[in-house]
Amino acid sequence: MSSQEIEEATTAIRSHIIDFLTTLDDQMDEPRLSEIVEADGTLQSKNLGQTPERCVEDALIWPILETLGYEYTPRPYYPVGDSDEQPDFRIDNLSETVIGENKSVNNFETAQGDIEGYLDSRRYEYGLSTDGFRWGMYAVETDERGRADLVTVVEEQNIAPAVRRIARNQGLVSYTEELQENGTVEGVLGDFYQTFNHYGIRRAIGGLTEFYDLYLEVTTGGGEYQHLDAALVDAIEQPPDASKSEKLAFATLLVDRLAFVKLLADRGILDRVALHAQWSEHNQGLNRFRGSFYSQYLQPLFYDALSTPKQQRDAELPEMFSDVPYLGGGLFESILPAERAFDVPDSVLKPVLTQFIENEERTLVNEAAAGSILETYTEEFESRELAGQIPQYYADIVDAYSAEIGYVESEIERTLRSFAGTEAR
Repeated sequence: MSSQEIEEATTAIRSHIIDFLTTLDDQMDEPRLSEIVEADGTLQSKNLGQTPERCVEDALIWPILETLGYEYTPRPYYPVGDSDEQPDFRIDNLSETVIGENKSVNNFETAQGDIEGYLDSRRYEYGLSTDGFRWGMYAVETDERGRADLVTVVEEQNIAPAVRRIARNQGLVSYTEELQENGTVEGVLGDFYQTFNHYGIRRAIGGLTEFYDLYLEVTTGGGEYQHLDAALVDAIEQPPDASKSEKLAFATLLVDRLAFVKLLADRGILDRVALHAQWSEHNQGLNRFRGSFYSQYLQPLFYDALSTPKQQRDAELPEMFSDVPYLGGGLFESILPAERAFDVPDSVLKPVLTQFIENEERTLVNEAAAGSILETYTEEFESRELAGQIPQYYADIVDAYSAEIGYVESEIERTLRSFAGTEAR
């Protein structure tokens, strides 16, 4: 998540708070804003001209939810249970069932209690409680006696300190004592956004990491948060008879192979293979006029070095590959028909290398060590769409990756998992 994104979101939430405070100041018959903001005063219908909960929803909660990136349905219908006991909203752009309970400001504990009751009914997986100022995300766990306990999914957030400072800065409240809370408006709202934005909650409740989202984006352009201008599958130059599934399978293979090369390099197995350095040399030298980085560097590395025993390698293979070990698991052998006829323009490969491979560092190593990235993404997280588009090659890619790891572990002394075990100790 970029600092620019956080700054823009913080600015938007600050604007929502100002609008909310202005709405209260305009609607209340009595000047009670200081009591509400500075203390624990509660809103009253007779003072507002509408129900407090509806006022807080419309002026603060809904706008904040939208800034956090949520799509939601107010007052969702559920056919089970008392129609008078329904959650206030449902989050629609998360794979899990997430409902929300709103209360008027300074009534957070009531919202929290209602959510516990909903979750204990077993109809819902997660619940979000808020009074506009305090925010919490919860699930329910059952102890050994069968009793349900409310558990916190992410750290509760309280933006009331920011609300107080904004109210004072806007001249909407009078006060005599200095604020004692720590943190600036930007700090409080920035922490809140980073904890409760759609991506943060999606990651917390679904196990999804930015690594996997970027993987999906790199291959198909279907990531949740767009980092790249073009997806591999759209930019790949394929042989004339290649099908759509073959093109997508090639994109997946390329990313898996790049991840595996980076994995081995970080483990010290490929001492002379440095993707970033080789790219820089290619980009600044004459090789770029002879062909793409993929055709000039990656193809020989994959097919003529990593997948070819040393005694069988071509004498004209670049000297830089002389120490590259032979990997017998099959990941770097041709899996697709006419695979060597595929090519990747430098314009799309550059952001893949710089943002996806070189930037990921330990994240990439940790995730790739689990096996094929394709397999891990589709089996462990919420979408199997990617694998579903390449059924003809999915098993082959996964098997080749698994076999490659097995081969490395059996043939090379400094293996992936032994290294990881040493670090863990």
